[in-house]
Amino acid sequence: MLKQLIPAIRMLLVLTCVTGVAYPLAVTAVAHVAFPSQTGGSLLWKDGQVVGSSLVGQAMDEDRYF
Repeated sequence: MLKQLIPAIRMLLVLTCVTGVAYPLAVTAVAHVAFPSQTGGSLLWKDGQVVGSSLVGQAMDEDRYF
């Protein structure tokens, strides 16, 4: 039984590291390179400060909204 248990535990640890650590880090790195603005939250800057995100809310251009 121990002959089967040791390789099973070893494989569990290896696959946990690959699928739980290495793959998410690789996908995050590719996303940061491919989409640098979007991976940071699509932040809107004004005078050096973050004022919001372009993904939240909608344009309120007409007076009737106020």
